[in-house]
Amino acid sequence: MSTAHAGPVPAHLPPSAAIEPGILYFGTPVVLLSTANEDGTPNLAPMSSAFWLGWRGVLGLGAASQTARNLLRTRECVLNLPSDSLAAAVDRLALTTGTAPVPPRKYARGYRHVADKFARAGLTPVPCETVEPPRAGECPVAMEAVVEAVRP
Repeated sequence: MSTAHAGPVPAHLPPSAAIEPGILYFGTPVVLLSTANEDGTPNLAPMSSAFWLGWRGVLGLGAASQTARNLLRTRECVLNLPSDSLAAAVDRLALTTGTAPVPPRKYARGYRHVADKFARAGLTPVPCETVEPPRAGECPVAMEAVVEAVRP
């Protein structure tokens, strides 16, 4: 991508920096989606494809992911909304997967298996009231949810 240079940045604007993040969450706020693995342990995955239509949440995720498999099996999850102060916790989950062994496509992109993603993120799993997966205690908002429909 080429960029046209229009001259110096006005002094009243904040400085900018070029970065190359390990993963990019863009478009909507990051949601940390907690689900339950087959063995009952919790899984925690960052995602940015989430939006709401009235009382319905719409989630977009890869069908082959551990999170998607957990959702299809249990039909329960928690949508944890982290504050800005939790950016480092979200970043620690980048390029991790709950799937073992790591699928070849993910392995080639630098992913590694992490069994305890709550510990990896430095977040505390807290029991929920209506669903099995725990919420992330440090997140200011946690929405317990059930899957009503799946669309390929």
